[in-house]
Amino acid sequence: MHQRLFVFLSTCLSLSLTSCVVYMPMQCAAPQITDKKQGELTLSTYLNGRADIAGTYSPVPHLLVRAAYSNLRDDPKPKDSTYYRGHQYDVSVGTYWRLGNQWLVGALGGFGQAQSAAAYTRTGFIFGSPTRYEFDTRYNKVFGEVYGTLRATDALSFGAAYRVTQVNYTHLTNLGAPVDLSGMTRSEPMVFVRVRLGNGPTEDRPVQLQAAWGTSATFGYNEKDPNPNSDPGVRDLKQNRGYATIGIAVFPHCLFRKAQPLPAGNVR
Repeated sequence: MHQRLFVFLSTCLSLSLTSCVVYMPMQCAAPQITDKKQGELTLSTYLNGRADIAGTYSPVPHLLVRAAYSNLRDDPKPKDSTYYRGHQYDVSVGTYWRLGNQWLVGALGGFGQAQSAAAYTRTGFIFGSPTRYEFDTRYNKVFGEVYGTLRATDALSFGAAYRVTQVNYTHLTNLGAPVDLSGMTRSEPMVFVRVRLGNGPTEDRPVQLQAAWGTSATFGYNEKDPNPNSDPGVRDLKQNRGYATIGIAVFPHCLFRKAQPLPAGNVR
């Protein structure tokens, strides 16, 4: 039943997905780590083909260290002048706290770098001429995130996370010409549902599936009433972005604990 629910929700989460330009938001972390010496390895895919890999570890109680990498490769096909591609990484440190047996809350902060490119043509209005965009960019980012997870059963949990990302462009051009945009601050909420596979208590289940949906919007930018005097390319860069992901997580500490041999006196 949990697997059918996961598939249903992951399909629903694909609705309202929008394409990226050059800023490609990474999904929030919200690691499912509850104690020291626990680790989490995750692989997530976006509906546009982008993939994230991440590793999180707690060396001591209430401390998290994390690294993540994301890549999208979309080379133009013959006679196709539209493409999106890029890669980025981020590293962060944070904390986590259990509130009773059902709630897990935490926070992280970190930084990262990205390089991306996008090309597309926007058609003119009725008789207007089409406009060609070819963005190339590199940017640094710093971010802070808070998250919370509610464990409904040993197998099923729900949660939400909220990230604020400050984007600072170190290189940004359109058709080789500089674009007048030095940076922006993004608001990035995410909700998710998780299914823990296996038997027994949650902490003994080594594999977890996740479906997530999130958005990224520029603080101070209103898509319904953009500044008519601004460059249309800049407006595109500031627009809201949505994403849906499906992922899998592995918890090595569960595997190692299950792999421990029985004491010699118990071997038959």
